[in-house]
Amino acid sequence: MRELSQAHMRVLTAAFLHVPPRRQRALLHGQDGALAEWAEQDTSRKVTHARHRAREAAERLRKLGAHLVLCTDPEYPAGLNDLHDPPAFLTVRGQIPDGGIAIVGTRDATETALHLAFDVAKACGQSVVSGLARGIDTSAHRGALEAKLPTIAYVGTGLGVTYPPANKPLEDAIVAAGGAIVSERLPDEPVAAWALVHRDRLQAAHARAVVLIASESDGGAMHTMRFAAELHRPSLAVSGGDFAFSGNAAAIAQGAHAVAPAASEIVKALARII
Repeated sequence: MRELSQAHMRVLTAAFLHVPPRRQRALLHGQDGALAEWAEQDTSRKVTHARHRAREAAERLRKLGAHLVLCTDPEYPAGLNDLHDPPAFLTVRGQIPDGGIAIVGTRDATETALHLAFDVAKACGQSVVSGLARGIDTSAHRGALEAKLPTIAYVGTGLGVTYPPANKPLEDAIVAAGGAIVSERLPDEPVAAWALVHRDRLQAAHARAVVLIASESDGGAMHTMRFAAELHRPSLAVSGGDFAFSGNAAAIAQGAHAVAPAASEIVKALARII
C-alpha cells in the first residue's frame, strides 16, 4: 500500500466535504487557495469530521490493498482528461492498463452473445475495458483473462463492495492477473443507478474504441455508446444473424460501424478504425 501524501488527504477531505470534482481538481493544481486553507483548518467541526473520515478511508484502502490515483498522477488514464468533468481522483485495486477496447452489452444476454463477447476479448490482443456487471461484461473480462490480457473494470460502487456480489472471485482474478478494479467513489459506497451511468462515461473515455455486443435500446450499455459518440471514440455494433437488438440498430443509426457477429470480423474492423 502506498503512503498517502498531503495532496491525497486534502482531496479525500474535500470529497467528504462534498466539494465538486471541478474544485477538487483546482485544489490539486494549486488553484484554489481558499479551499486548501478551509480543508486544513482546525476550527470547523465539519472539516475536522471530514478529515477524520478521510483518514478512515485511507486506512480502508490500505486494508483492501488499494490506492488513490489523483488526476495529477502519471497513472491517471489519459483518456479521462477528454471528459467535460473528469474525476479528481480514482480508487484503484491493481494496476491500470493503458488504452484498450471497451466491450459492453446487456446483463440479460443470450448464450450466443456471451460467447461472442468472450471470443472478442480473447482475440483482440489488447487490454479489455468493461464494467464487472453480469452478462456481457463478465464474459468480456473472462475472455481477457483466458488470453492473459490485462482487463480493467470500472465499477459503480466504492471499492470494498462488489456488484453483483457473485463477481467477487472475478474481481480478485482481474487484480491477480495484472488488471484493475477502478472507482471514482469513496470506499464501501453502495451501488446506485446514477453511479452506474457515471462509470459508463469512464469506460468510453478510457478506451480506444467501444464494441457493443448486444443491447436493447433502453439498456445501460447505450450510455457507454452515447459517451463514446460525444468523445469521438470509434465504435462498433454487432449486426446480423441472432443480433437483431434494438440498441444495436440504434447505435448503428447514430454512427457506429456495423460488424458481423464473428470475433475475427470484429478484430479486423477494430484494426481498421483505431
